[in-house]
Amino acid sequence: MSDPHLSRTVLSDQTYTAIRDLVLNHEIAPSTRVNIDTLSTRLGVSPTPVREALARLESDSLVVKTPLRGYSTTPLLTSEQFWDLVQFRIVIEGWTASEASRSASPEIISELREELATAKTVIGNANSDPMRFQKLVEHDSRFHALIARAAGNVLVNEAFERTHFHLHFLRLYLAARGSEPDAHGAETRGADTTARTTAELRNVLDSYHAAQPVTDALAGHTEIVDAISSGEAQHASHLMQDHIKQSAERFNPIVSLLSSASHNT
Repeated sequence: MSDPHLSRTVLSDQTYTAIRDLVLNHEIAPSTRVNIDTLSTRLGVSPTPVREALARLESDSLVVKTPLRGYSTTPLLTSEQFWDLVQFRIVIEGWTASEASRSASPEIISELREELATAKTVIGNANSDPMRFQKLVEHDSRFHALIARAAGNVLVNEAFERTHFHLHFLRLYLAARGSEPDAHGAETRGADTTARTTAELRNVLDSYHAAQPVTDALAGHTEIVDAISSGEAQHASHLMQDHIKQSAERFNPIVSLLSSASHNT
């Protein structure tokens, strides 16, 4: 006989993933009220796993619950909020890289190298994969989480996880991607974009991809892992801080345009 608790857990996880993807892909737009019954019907599940999923998404800061009104999706990060998170990461992850260099076990080092090797195989050689950038963000999230765990400080690790930076980064990217034509030539605009902003977003996305963010990220991760495994604490810290700052600076024109579009509507 199957375990009913296991079945419910699997259903809860699947429902969470489905609703999260709807939010990330802007099928449920930012700052939009979420109707539990509508989602329940759409996903073919009862309202209970939908409510459980929304509670988890609230902890991810993707939805917010208002008394007597229910859940709504949160707005996209503003430029100021984005840079607040970036500055937090620079401070915290410079330290975690340094500490990991001093205390990481051989098992953690092996995990980091395996994660990086897999990413190079799956992402590095997949130039035509439309999901390539999303796979990079997922790899990036796992990679940085491993280093935070390797630092050995539970409170710091929990603080890092609670930022959910990569979820919000991906949400911003997919909002910008929403300005691009689909396979039929139609536009599925990101949140709050005008025709002019749509054209501008295409230009900054072209510039962003021209800078080879995937190749650059994998190269940066390789240098960081090498420094950590060699016990070069200060070098690992500097590499990590530069890696985060440069990545954010490349992405900043996209964040600025989206933030400006939301502010002007």
